[in-house]
Amino acid sequence: LNTFTCGAYRLKDAADVDSAAAAIKEYVMGKQWMCGFPDKLIVVSVDNYLISCFGAEDLVNTFRDKLQAAYSGAVVITDEPIVA
Repeated sequence: LNTFTCGAYRLKDAADVDSAAAAIKEYVMGKQWMCGFPDKLIVVSVDNYLISCFGAEDLVNTFRDKLQAAYSGAVVITDEPIVA
């Protein structure tokens, strides 16, 4: 699962995007990984949705690029390496 994991969250209120993105980042960055340490985390906002993805850097980067190509309004909120 740590090679590529992705989730989409529908927000009831678009005003919650920053707090929800921060909560996702805090949760993923705060994990203690036992095997298959993921390289990178992204959190992207598209309309009233947040998409989070973590895993191998090449897979996450490809997903981010394809997502931005498919949705011109996609805004990358977080794009960071996961560090121990």
